[in-house]
Amino acid sequence: MRLRARLYEIGWLPSRTLPCRVISIGNICVGGTGKTPMTIFVARTIRNLGYRVVVVSRGYHGRMETTGGIVSDGQSLLATVDDAGDEPYLMARVLKGVPVIVGSRRYQAGLLAVRRFDPEVIVLDDAFQHLALKRDLDLVLLDHQLPLGNGRMLPRGTLREPPTALRRAHALVFTRSREHGPRKRSIFPWTPRRPVFYTTHTPVIRTDGASRAREPFLTRVTDLSLLKGRKVFAFAGLADNEQFFATLEAHGCEMICRRSFNDHHYYGDQEIDALLETAQASGADSVVTTLKDYVKLAHRGPWPVAWIAVDVEINFLGKGADFRQLLRETLRLPE
Repeated sequence: MRLRARLYEIGWLPSRTLPCRVISIGNICVGGTGKTPMTIFVARTIRNLGYRVVVVSRGYHGRMETTGGIVSDGQSLLATVDDAGDEPYLMARVLKGVPVIVGSRRYQAGLLAVRRFDPEVIVLDDAFQHLALKRDLDLVLLDHQLPLGNGRMLPRGTLREPPTALRRAHALVFTRSREHGPRKRSIFPWTPRRPVFYTTHTPVIRTDGASRAREPFLTRVTDLSLLKGRKVFAFAGLADNEQFFATLEAHGCEMICRRSFNDHHYYGDQEIDALLETAQASGADSVVTTLKDYVKLAHRGPWPVAWIAVDVEINFLGKGADFRQLLRETLRLPE
C-alpha cells in the first residue's frame, strides 16, 4: 500500500483531474465510521450554499458497479437498489436536489456527472484509497473510540493502509465522539497541522417527506422517542450490528427478538418472508431496522407489521462553522 501510494505520488501511476472541485470522504479502517451520513451532510451543505453538487459512489455490490450509471437526477430515482447498491441508493433516497452516480471507475463516473449535470462540486463517497482521481479536499473519518482499529493491516486487523497514509488527509473528522480531543495521540505525528473535527451520530427515524402521496425521498425526520415502550423485532446488516441494537434499547424500547446479518447483506424473498413471520409470531408492535437495510426491502410493502427505518445524522461538537469555512476555502466559495 505504501508503494502504491508512492507510485501515484511520483506520477508513475496516473491520477486524472475532473473539470470541477472534488471532495473525497473516506477512512483508513474498514467498517462503519459514518462515511455515508458524512457524504450526505457535505453534499447537503454545499447544495445549501447554492452550488451544483453531485455525489459519486462506487456502487458496491450493485449491478452498475462496473458499468457505471445514474441512480438519481436529484428529482427522480432512475435505478433500483439492486442496480445501485445499498449505500448509493440510500443517499439517492435522502438527497433531494442532489444527483447520485455510481461506478467503480470514479473518473469515468465523474465525467458522466459533468456531461449530464454540469456540477461545480463532486463529492466522492469512500474514496481515500482511490488515488486514480485527484481531489481538492480529502476528509478522513476516524472512529473516536478505535481510530486505528487494533493497529494491524488487513487481514489481521481492520486497517486498509498504514497509519502514515494519514499524511494525505487534508482534515480529520472523528465520528461517534463523546468528548473533544483525540483518544490516541499517536495518530498526530503524521498530521501535525491538519484541522481536526469531532462529530456525533444522532439516530433518527426517517420516512417519506410527502404528506399525501409517496415520493422517493425520505426527508421527514423524527427522533427515537417514538420507540419508547414499544415491543420491537429488530434486525440489521451493518459492520457493527450490536451498536445499532444498543441504541434502540437506550431509547426505551423492549427488544423481544433480534437478528444480525453481515454488512451489505442481500435479502431474498424467502428470507424477507421468514423475517415477517418471526416478527408476527413474536408479538412485536413494530419491526425496526436500519435505513440501509430498509431501502433493500421497501419494494415488498405494504407490511402486516409497522416498519420503522432508523438512520443517523452527523452533528459537530463545536467547530461546525469552522468545518463549513474549510469547505468554502477549498471550493473558493465567497462568504
